[in-house]
Amino acid sequence: MSKIDSTQTLDPESYDVWDAGQKNYVQKAEWNLKTKKNLPLIPYRAMDIIRTDKRWFRHVNYHSLALELIISGEMEYQNENCTMIAKAGMMYIVSRGSNVRMVKSGDESRRKFTLLITGSCLDSISASLGFDKDQLLSLPDPELVEKMMREIAMGIGEQISPEKLSCKTYELLLYLSTFRTAVPQVLLPVINVLANEPVRRFSIPEMAKMCGISESTLRRLFRQHFGNSPQEYRRKIRLTAGKELLRNRDITIKEVAARCGFDSPLRFSQLFKACFGITPHEWRKNIKGTSVC
Repeated sequence: MSKIDSTQTLDPESYDVWDAGQKNYVQKAEWNLKTKKNLPLIPYRAMDIIRTDKRWFRHVNYHSLALELIISGEMEYQNENCTMIAKAGMMYIVSRGSNVRMVKSGDESRRKFTLLITGSCLDSISASLGFDKDQLLSLPDPELVEKMMREIAMGIGEQISPEKLSCKTYELLLYLSTFRTAVPQVLLPVINVLANEPVRRFSIPEMAKMCGISESTLRRLFRQHFGNSPQEYRRKIRLTAGKELLRNRDITIKEVAARCGFDSPLRFSQLFKACFGITPHEWRKNIKGTSVC
């Protein structure tokens, strides 16, 4: 099927940016949005993708609601407020208007099933169900969710009645809303500070005091919502910042390490490889150009 231009009937200020890479489509189905733009709620694209490379992908002012079910491996989602790691059996919700960057987490290949949804009532429906902000869902029965998504994908591929697809999509969103676990308000003070001051040193007691909770509660909430400890979360933010600085070839790796708060370039390199599976030097060497649509 032909590729849908993400701006043709949605938002002209919305676009995607990605680096070079390879993907293997297990399944892909699309609607022609030119004839469906006035429907209240419609799934228009489904993609089952396997990746083994380090490719990243970034949405800018995202035009739709995206349901991203992680089937295997891990994906890292970086938005304005925090970084979340989605593991197999989890789903990341990309809200309409989102600015989020997605990268591979870990060394193994990853597979995810994505369903894109649009419609004239998307904003009101998303708000009513709590999907007007990006969030990570832990699913008690990911196999059931995958089955529901694949039934919708099959309907898209067979171009069945839009009204039936709309009903199936709303049922899926309603089901997912029961597992909505947005980042607790209590964690926002430390999340915002870590995002804006990644080099600043924080101890667990300081973070807990900032949030007004106990240290054990702080650790539990971080594990529950981000899949790692507060210190691991902070370290990942610093390493991610370093990864972006490495794009500037005028800055030495030693300078990058210092800017990100690491005492030595050796320590920075060791942690960088442990986190991303590649050394800073290798990553910089393999950086390729970006594509924008």
